[in-house]
Amino acid sequence: MSLWQRKRSWVDVAMFELVNDGKTLEAFLKERRFEARTYDDKLLRYFLFLRPPRVTYRVQIRESEFKIVNNILEKEPPEILEEALHCPSCGSLRINYPQMTRKFFMPTVLLHLGIIFRIIDHEAFCNHCHCIWNLPKDGVPVIPKTRPAKTFFPL
Repeated sequence: MSLWQRKRSWVDVAMFELVNDGKTLEAFLKERRFEARTYDDKLLRYFLFLRPPRVTYRVQIRESEFKIVNNILEKEPPEILEEALHCPSCGSLRINYPQMTRKFFMPTVLLHLGIIFRIIDHEAFCNHCHCIWNLPKDGVPVIPKTRPAKTFFPL
């Protein structure tokens, strides 16, 4: 990937259920001169899902600035990060909801078939520890499902 492409692509820093929480973190990052945006992937939500997932807003930054921003958020985390969605297993902010790849077409099609036939629910996925869980409904805690890494070459 060229330097220009890395500069242009966006990566998620945190995910919120309220747009104002996302805008607060976006303002925090812009004060520190980072290019940030609060993104709502409503196109996916409205057109691809037959059972709509919960609304989430992603705060994104440029890929080239991710390590710097991550270090800043670890050293001096703003209070609004407490409202962000966290992994219940490791506490990471690096989660995807709904659990699906946005890079390839075929896994998305298979996911939608599972949703159509009520085989699969919308779940959150931690990019750090690979934990999968349902977001809590009305404050009811959810027990995460951890799936061990697959062994492709068993001995």
